[in-house]
Amino acid sequence: MIMKKGRKLVLRLLFLTAAAGMLFMGSMGYKMRKDNEKRKMLAYMQQKYGESFNFVESYAGQAGKEYTMILAVSRSHPERRALVRLSERGGRRYFEDNYLSYLLKEDLEVKIGNLAKECFGECKVYYKIPGFVFPAWFKADMKADEFLKNTYAMPQFYIYPANSFGSREEWEEKVRKFRQMNADLHYKIRGTVSLAKSKEDFALITADNFAQSDYSGYEALAELVFSMDENGNFRYMRWLKEAVPEGR
Repeated sequence: MIMKKGRKLVLRLLFLTAAAGMLFMGSMGYKMRKDNEKRKMLAYMQQKYGESFNFVESYAGQAGKEYTMILAVSRSHPERRALVRLSERGGRRYFEDNYLSYLLKEDLEVKIGNLAKECFGECKVYYKIPGFVFPAWFKADMKADEFLKNTYAMPQFYIYPANSFGSREEWEEKVRKFRQMNADLHYKIRGTVSLAKSKEDFALITADNFAQSDYSGYEALAELVFSMDENGNFRYMRWLKEAVPEGR
């Protein structure tokens, strides 16, 4: 009886050891595969943009989708932190990223800023780096004009007029004019026109903090958000705050 119990115990220990070994080998294999994917994504970024990149961290993917996403930082421009995605479809690998948005940011702000100035007067205009990747066929040498016309780019701008004087209806008309100017150029954009509550609030907004304006002491009198569709019409235009602009 004792010998039978001993054999059973030995067999159980052998089984548990084998199972643990399989789990360990499986986890090691998974880690090696992920490390290999990271190296390929960093190599892709270097080949596409002629810059070296470092891995920062893995990035959460979309539920139900099978792909690997990482956050990578440019070695020569550490303020540029790009998303890179690797997926497989039909037995082929596809690399996608959003680093192009950093390369085009200045040109995009100039182009949209010139249009905004015609509609709103003096203003600050900032392009927001997106939290998504562009299609694989977005090339590194893509120009700002082509980017603004592309439905998949979905460029988002924050516009801060220096003077918030005017009625609700007047500001809506200004945004309609702004939409039409973009539509005439075949640009497809979305954004926020934020009317600062005071000159001090307007002065607070900078290129470094506009995306976190709620945390930097900035207060808006009113904000009007809009989005254009592929035909240049409004998908929507609505006020985020109910206060009627009265100016300052």
